[in-house]
Amino acid sequence: MSRFGTSRLVPSVHELAKETITEIPHQFLQTNQEPTIVLNKASLPQVPVIDLGKLLSEDAIELEKLDHACKEWGFFQV
Repeated sequence: MSRFGTSRLVPSVHELAKETITEIPHQFLQTNQEPTIVLNKASLPQVPVIDLGKLLSEDAIELEKLDHACKEWGFFQV
């Protein structure tokens, strides 16, 4: 039987979370990469911020923001 490739045994993040580790395992590090330089931070998308206190108000704007954040981003800041 021929082998087309080999696969390295790499612990899953779940398994690593069970242990007390003091440094990031080498297989999760990406070395020799140039850092990304962002020249215009204003053009970056902003993570939605939801004011939980406004969700129960009669104004539905915050609820609409929450709906959009969940559908489009999958997360938001509180």
